[in-house]
Amino acid sequence: MTGKTHQLLGITVGTGYFLLSHPPVYEPATFGAVLAFSYLAALLPDIDQPAGKFWHFFPFGHTLGKISDPFLEHRNITHSILGAAIVSVGLTYIFKGFPSYWGIDTHVVTIAALSSYFSHLLADMFTNQGVPLLFPWHRFFGLPPKPFDGFRIATGKWFENLVIFPVINIILIIFVITNWSKLHSILFK
Repeated sequence: MTGKTHQLLGITVGTGYFLLSHPPVYEPATFGAVLAFSYLAALLPDIDQPAGKFWHFFPFGHTLGKISDPFLEHRNITHSILGAAIVSVGLTYIFKGFPSYWGIDTHVVTIAALSSYFSHLLADMFTNQGVPLLFPWHRFFGLPPKPFDGFRIATGKWFENLVIFPVINIILIIFVITNWSKLHSILFK
């Protein structure tokens, strides 16, 4: 899948988790962190691409991406359960640095971010190549499995752009509309 599809899917999954699991209490900081970290976590598996969208968030990101290129092969460790575990540990250390007066429920943000990370892996399982979920074992897993792998999606082609991306947009819009009162309670006193 392309970066735009992963971004939208990550925000949909992260926001969905937050709204379904969290009471409607005033917590704009937590909601903002959920949005930000869901967005970034959905792009994080493609950190192994020097031109990946994730690198655009950092000063000199394009240069950093080129430096990492010889060390990270695309759809390798970052597209695996091991990669998700490493990200989980990294998020834990990042969130320990958040002061309590920010009012961010880091446990909720961690789960939302990891859900977004896994949404990237799941979406890429539907592509022609699949993902190496059990890295370092180099077997690629995809959906649907063989012998039906001919039904998988070509990244960036018409089906993703004209069907999947609009459907995820519609799901997000419906989800926001149906949970508007809860969102209002979370964002406004």
